[in-house]
Amino acid sequence: MVGFSMGAVVAVEMVVSGAFTGPVVLLGVSLSTKDEPAFFRALIRLGSVLGSLPASLLKKGAASMVKRIPASPERHAELREDFRRNVPRDVQPSLREYLQWLRRGDGRADRLCEAGVPAWIVHAEKGDGGLTDEERRTLEACPHAHLVTIPGHVFFLPNEVPEPIAAVVLEAAATTAPSSSGL
Repeated sequence: MVGFSMGAVVAVEMVVSGAFTGPVVLLGVSLSTKDEPAFFRALIRLGSVLGSLPASLLKKGAASMVKRIPASPERHAELREDFRRNVPRDVQPSLREYLQWLRRGDGRADRLCEAGVPAWIVHAEKGDGGLTDEERRTLEACPHAHLVTIPGHVFFLPNEVPEPIAAVVLEAAATTAPSSSGL
C-alpha cells in the first residue's frame, strides 16, 4: 500500500490497527503535530472562527504550487483539476480531524514498528514536513522500517520526483513477490 500525505496517515492507521499487514510506503507522512509546519496548524485552527476560508486559502496555495512542479502540461492540468474539485467547506472538517489525530501523539513511530510490517518512510530533505528526532531514532532502530530521504526541496513527492518514488514502491512490492525457489 502506498499513501501520500493524509493518505499516508490512513495507511499508518490501517497498519497499526492490524487491518493491513503487507508492505507500506508512506510518502511525506506526519506522525505528530511537530511534523507539520506551525502556519499549517494555525490555519486549520482558524477554521473554527473563519469557517472554510482557511481551506480555501490552502486550496489556492496548493494549486499555485502545481505551477512549479517539473511535469508535463497534461499532468499540470490534471493536478489543477484535482485541486479545483476540492470543496473548502467539505475539506475544513477533514483538516480539523487530521489536526486532532496529530495532537493525540500516541507514539505512532513506536506503534508502526511494533506492527512488524515492512514500512518505507519517504521524506524530502526540505519541503514536505518531516519527522521529529525521536520519531526518526525510533524508526531508524526498527528492523522493519526503511527511512528514505529525497535530496533537495520537494513538496509533492509523487509528482516532483516520480523515479525515486517508483524505485521505493518497487522495492516494497518485491518483499511480497513469490519465491523463485517454489517454496
